[in-house]
Amino acid sequence: MQHKEGTMKVKDPVCGMSVEDKDAVATCTYAGKTYYFCSNECKKKFEKDPSVCADEKKTSSGSCCCCS
Repeated sequence: MQHKEGTMKVKDPVCGMSVEDKDAVATCTYAGKTYYFCSNECKKKFEKDPSVCADEKKTSSGSCCCCS
């Protein structure tokens, strides 16, 4: 979803939290796609097994357990 000023709402593939791309704490590129993260902890979890996290069907819906 594109927002004004060129920002975009994206979903953290680990915890499912919605973040603005420009406000993401960390990013990672996997299989030619850039992923955005709400925390460094989520990025670390993604890097351990990106193929599981990149499957959007398996992410939770907005509950962030990693950065509270």
